Amino acid sequence: MKVYSGIVFGWLIFPSLLFCYISGANAAELPKLLKATPLSETAIQLQFDGQLEAEIAEDLANYQITPDVQVEYALLDERLNRVLLLTTTLEVEKTYRLTLPDIQTRIVITLPPINEITFGAGDSVTFSGGLQDTTLLVNTDRKTRNNNAGAEQALLCNPTGSVFFIAFDLFDAFEDMGIREPTQVLAATLTLHVEQCETDTLQTVLYRRVLLPWREGRGTSTRAEDNELTYNSALHRNLPWNKRPAQAMLSGIDGDNESDYNGSEDVAHRIDGTGEIQGAGKRYAFKSELLTDAVRFWVANPDYNYGYLFALQDGDVPIIFSSKEATDENLRPTLTIRYQTLVKGEPAKNSK
Repeated sequence: MKVYSGIVFGWLIFPSLLFCYISGANAAELPKLLKATPLSETAIQLQFDGQLEAEIAEDLANYQITPDVQVEYALLDERLNRVLLLTTTLEVEKTYRLTLPDIQTRIVITLPPINEITFGAGDSVTFSGGLQDTTLLVNTDRKTRNNNAGAEQALLCNPTGSVFFIAFDLFDAFEDMGIREPTQVLAATLTLHVEQCETDTLQTVLYRRVLLPWREGRGTSTRAEDNELTYNSALHRNLPWNKRPAQAMLSGIDGDNESDYNGSEDVAHRIDGTGEIQGAGKRYAFKSELLTDAVRFWVANPDYNYGYLFALQDGDVPIIFSSKEATDENLRPTLTIRYQTLVKGEPAKNSK
């Protein structure tokens, strides 16, 4: 089993999760276990109120699950207060008791048939580490070489033609959590925080699937280097976009089939969805059945996950979104996936 080494672990709250703490003098100096969230048949996420030592957090002897479940792996995340436990199979809606003897804590957990996970950053997020994003800046004179602003704290789309790319690397996290079948994915929502939009009039932003691999820029608003994305070219100055900036594609190439990813096209002809932006200082959700289908496709074909391009479709002012470099983690892009915890079996009754 692979381990997603870049994960940052957060937590989700489920009604079926019950808590019971047993405290003692020896536990006073150790962090308290705040949350224990079963994520799938073989994964449980723990959140503590303080930092742990790796020697303690990753010692399997410190975790006991009854009845009849073995902890096979424990991974402490980079923030040092979250641990992912990989286990033998948990049954849906069955009551288990997780005991941490060293901190004298016992928690009752129940795996629900439907879960949600979020990729991104911030306290409320489950996984992080696989996000990349960049803006392809279009110079107003359209003559000088354009920039790949992959290190900016903001993402931009505007009437001049600037667009931005966002991609979440889901593969290792899906594998660790046991999400291996596309049919397990029930819904997907991508959210973006708007920092600036200087009008109260509705602005429409579209998103299309990217069909070619791309690399995030290493600079801010500076000249792009060779083999970086620009408004003029994809990956290399001699590989131009079909229509700058990576916009309309040939009819029939929509990203639905593996054969669409043959390097001859840049971005899907089809628009997978749109979002209406009205005002700054808040987060907007982008969701559609086609976005959900894209996530299902990426579960089955992780090598073809190049994310989405966002562009202004109908609007007359620039819109600035927060990027993964935003100082406040809670403003960064997120992708939330609602899924069935079972690999096999009939869809849960409340899956719609």
